[in-house]
Amino acid sequence: MVKYIIKRLLQSLLTILLVVCLVFFLMRLMPKEYFFTEEELMKFTDQQKFSKLEALGIMDICPTCHGTGLLEVGEKCPDCMTYSTNPNQGTGYVDRPILAQLGDFLGNLLEFRVFNAKGKEVKTIDPINFWTWVGAKFRGENAFGELKEGYGARLCFNLGKSIRLEKGQYVTDVIAAKMSVSMEIGLFSLAVSLVLGVILGVLQARYKDGLLDHIGTGYTVLVNAVPHLVIYTIIMIGGASLFGLPMRYDATAANPGLTKILPVVCLSIGSTAGYMLWTRRYMVDELNKDYIRLAKLKGLSDRKVMFRHVLKNAFVPLAQYLPYSILLTVGGSLLVERFFAVPGMGPELTNAINRYDLNLVQGIVLLYATMGILGVFLGDLLMTLIDPRIKLTGKGDVR
Repeated sequence: MVKYIIKRLLQSLLTILLVVCLVFFLMRLMPKEYFFTEEELMKFTDQQKFSKLEALGIMDICPTCHGTGLLEVGEKCPDCMTYSTNPNQGTGYVDRPILAQLGDFLGNLLEFRVFNAKGKEVKTIDPINFWTWVGAKFRGENAFGELKEGYGARLCFNLGKSIRLEKGQYVTDVIAAKMSVSMEIGLFSLAVSLVLGVILGVLQARYKDGLLDHIGTGYTVLVNAVPHLVIYTIIMIGGASLFGLPMRYDATAANPGLTKILPVVCLSIGSTAGYMLWTRRYMVDELNKDYIRLAKLKGLSDRKVMFRHVLKNAFVPLAQYLPYSILLTVGGSLLVERFFAVPGMGPELTNAINRYDLNLVQGIVLLYATMGILGVFLGDLLMTLIDPRIKLTGKGDVR
């Protein structure tokens, strides 16, 4: 078991690393103009643009002409003429190898930053990457030197800074601020949909082909057939007119909890239908098995059969996707969060793509990939805890 867990963790880390590398390569294939804001594109001279690209690690000073754009004999440098608008002189800069850029990115992925006593980052002290800090520790040195009283260094993820949407802010800080909002709403809606979906699915299976089963099936079909925006509009208008609920999310309202009710309800609608459908299906399958007939012949009541045997076994397939669903609440919902103006993660990826905020796109994709891979891994472990008959490893086979 331990060997399997270690193996799967290493596989997950390797997969995440491959996703990071792939996204990094794709981002670096974008034109260099996308690394500047609209204001910078209009105001910056060519020299200022190249200087910024050098600071970002995308370009290097030309080793042939040492940044002058001219050779010693006064001729233009052939190695740095690619981006030059002057036919008589090179730019003085050349493209940096993409593998070198990737190496710098991975090397600086973990870095130590200095914060003051109030938790605010000290900008006057440059961050130090993890490996530099380890080297200093190994030599018995303090990488930051003597710090003022109350100052301290913290290990942080470094995914770069937002270029356009939240200019100058760390990508990790942008994601953390929006992730908390999405998680709060997402976890509430997941809890509501899981409880309602499983209970209603059990009742559908218990009274199969009855009135309750037909109503539940009709609800599931309706939710999947009608466009979600139509359903959200009906819920928003009905909630506002009948119950006086706010139609927009507002964390600064006098009672912010009321502004979260409609987004939670909308997020729960589709998930509840899904849990109802699959709970009913798995329970009906279990009800037709021999051990259920034997339990009834022994005199067990229908309630004991349903909850002690049928529900426990029917819930195993659902449990596999439960950690995945919980982790992916950090991603938010694009439609619901746009519809109710929730400042969460849902619209952030599309906004970052529309504004060509490449570092933010890279960070969000990395987050989604990590949550998805870990969710599947944790789902397998949860299944083994619920049903001891399931073995992740076995003689001659691996699940």
